Amino acid sequence: MVELTKANFDAQVTEASGLVLVDFWSPGCGPCRMMEPVLEAVAARHPAVRFAKLDAAANPDIAWAFNVVSVPAFVLFRDGVPVGEIVGAVPARRIEELIAP
Repeated sequence: MVELTKANFDAQVTEASGLVLVDFWSPGCGPCRMMEPVLEAVAARHPAVRFAKLDAAANPDIAWAFNVVSVPAFVLFRDGVPVGEIVGAVPARRIEELIAP
């Protein structure tokens, strides 16, 4: 899981080719913490997808740029363009449906 910051967001997400799933989270968010093992399990089953996480509380400008107003939020990027999203804690199946071709 790639840790995103303002310094590496573009290189890792908006300038990247292929699929990147960004987990917008916050340290004080219980549902965000509950999603960590779910995302790790999905990432292990889908090595072709890059999984990354961005602390939305520390980087509100990036979160707002992608209309993230509630966490956890998962935004799927294809070749740097957002193509889908899920808001809230969800089962692994929903994440896998989002990243399915």
